[in-house]
Amino acid sequence: MLKISNIHHSSLAQKCGLKAGDIVLKINDWEINDIIDYLYYSREEKLVIEYLRDNKLYRVGLINRKLKPLGIEFEYEMVRRCANRCIFCFIDQLPRGMRKTLYIKDDDTALSILSGNYITLTNLTEKDFERIVKFHLSPLKISVHTTNPGLREFILKNPKASLILDQLEYLAEHRIEFDAQIVLMKGINDKFELDRTISDLSRFYPCIRSIAVVPVGLTKYREGLFALEPFSKDDAKEVLNQIAKWQQKFKQEFGTKLVFASDEFYIKAQKKIPNYEFYEDFRQIENGVGLLALFKRQFLAALNKLKPDYNVKKHITLVTGVSAYDFLKKLMKVFNRKFPNIRVDIVKIVNNFFGHTITVAGLLTGKDIIEQLQNVDIGDYILIPSCALNHENRFLDDIHIDQIRDRFGRAVFPVENHGRKLLYYLLKGGEED
Repeated sequence: MLKISNIHHSSLAQKCGLKAGDIVLKINDWEINDIIDYLYYSREEKLVIEYLRDNKLYRVGLINRKLKPLGIEFEYEMVRRCANRCIFCFIDQLPRGMRKTLYIKDDDTALSILSGNYITLTNLTEKDFERIVKFHLSPLKISVHTTNPGLREFILKNPKASLILDQLEYLAEHRIEFDAQIVLMKGINDKFELDRTISDLSRFYPCIRSIAVVPVGLTKYREGLFALEPFSKDDAKEVLNQIAKWQQKFKQEFGTKLVFASDEFYIKAQKKIPNYEFYEDFRQIENGVGLLALFKRQFLAALNKLKPDYNVKKHITLVTGVSAYDFLKKLMKVFNRKFPNIRVDIVKIVNNFFGHTITVAGLLTGKDIIEQLQNVDIGDYILIPSCALNHENRFLDDIHIDQIRDRFGRAVFPVENHGRKLLYYLLKGGEED
């Protein structure tokens, strides 16, 4: 059952009398256990919705000839929890006192479909797999890490983890597409094991759409956890060379590179980020695969449409993490050829909160930003990467973006990971179009 949180104005749901607080039990006599059930069973032209209101049972019928969305939003609290104890789990590496939601370990098929979250498949029953096929829940995002059954069981600390190849075989037989993720750990699932995993996964092409290889994230809060070490510059080069060989092979066999390294590996190896065309369909963008190449393309495409302007003058502070600092410095040099009187000071925030091995902008905290902007000439306003914020504009350490504004007395704007959006805020700030 699902509890309604909001009914859209003038929607079919409002017209048939449904209200926030109602609990949907069944649609056309099918039990509604989660959002996936609702989305699947509400696609009929004729619907009978059974629901509870104030502990009383009601039924309402409606006709939806155009199969439009019903206009219902639900409270989604029944998140399926993770059954693993992964040796690299980032949540286990969080200190106390952060936002409560950060400590929830989800492994939920619904979130994989709706939000692109990665799942391990270890908490799914036979009926769950049958439902994936019945509803054709595709594509899925699957955390594989390794196809070696014993090694995967060790990494995930779950006996069911060893079933991964059989599970993927079942999905592929029923034409369920999926993208795979490999969180790479030095001395654990790299080198020979990485070759084995990539080779095994390629057998499922074309149902497997892409494979991302990302380095494990290690914070300074690992006391009592399994010993892992970060990749060095030479390690990263070796990983990229290893992946390049597979890309060449798959390009010849399938017409796609299939497997891609995250941008972090290129930065660690101090190698140039490949160009936009290299990343094909950008299917692993949420894993930081091709993110910088896409951002550059967006930024320069928008910039090239503008005429030079030597009259506009302003001073902007642009906050970023260690990883993207050099990349943004190069972009700003190009920007200043057209807008030489817009001074953009890029401030590289070192992650003291999580530790210096964490270099991505998405894991910056408000505390680090405030501390490291103390002696900076802020200028007119501050730009913050929005990926470091939640929907309430709070950082991971629960500091609100307004606290930065109040501390420095300057406007602060969150900027999405989109090149055109950054260009807009450089030129317009908080001004309306």
